Amino acid sequence: MLNSILTYKAGFLATRRNRVKDIASFIIELVAYNNLKEIALNEDPHWNNYFHASLVSAFQECTSYDLTNWNDYFSNSAEISASLDISLPNEGQVLELFVIHSINRVFSFGTNDLEITALKSNNNVSPNYLTDDSNDSGFLTAEENTRIINNLKVVMKMRGRAEKRIWGDNDIVVILNLDGVRQQFCIISCKTSLRERVYQSIFWAMHSRMEGVGKHVFVTTDKGASGRSEIGNRALDNSAKKSRDVLESTMDRVYVLRNPNEVNRSQVIKDFTHLREDLLFWAKDIAGH
Repeated sequence: MLNSILTYKAGFLATRRNRVKDIASFIIELVAYNNLKEIALNEDPHWNNYFHASLVSAFQECTSYDLTNWNDYFSNSAEISASLDISLPNEGQVLELFVIHSINRVFSFGTNDLEITALKSNNNVSPNYLTDDSNDSGFLTAEENTRIINNLKVVMKMRGRAEKRIWGDNDIVVILNLDGVRQQFCIISCKTSLRERVYQSIFWAMHSRMEGVGKHVFVTTDKGASGRSEIGNRALDNSAKKSRDVLESTMDRVYVLRNPNEVNRSQVIKDFTHLREDLLFWAKDIAGH
């Protein structure tokens, strides 16, 4: 299934990339290109959302990585889904798969001799395996699954109770292969908007930092409250929204799609595409390259 979707996307971009200027032209070209008969999504939620993630990626590769383009796609997702005879997307799940797809299939890491790969868990509460965008349960060996999952669990100590190890806000786990040993080096939390959920990510990020399990970063479209950014700008006098203050003080990086005029960039807050550069730098630093 993965190869069929990747082939579909590559074919679309090869013949129509220069014709896409906005969402209207994207839909026209998508409908004209439509040859989904060879891809049997079979109403599978994962593959349906992954297909949407690949389309969102294609649209932004043709235009730009921008919140307006992201919103344009989802505002027209009913028309796109009906035109292609596929199910409607789940935006939150599409965001996670979009990030995985970008890391594994769009970003260039050169020769990628460290095998930088983005993974997701099969279960957000108590996973027993991690997999890449192939969705293959056997992507990692049994030993690798057990070791990496245990490394990422956070110790919780309750008064009068035995301690427990809990799987946290590990939406995406990025691994590398160092001397034949696969290991995690970055955890990515994904949220379309912040609201109260940002504090869940911050809680888990602080625990991850204390236990030294890897970099913890936050990816958000920052759709905002009534269209306004929930992160906002930092003023020259250092005043900023509380959400921005806590994100910049707890996360290693925050990657956003909003225009820099709405969310000014900093040492922590970067464009989404900067994720590629950071992952490569962190991986090489671990490997001593």
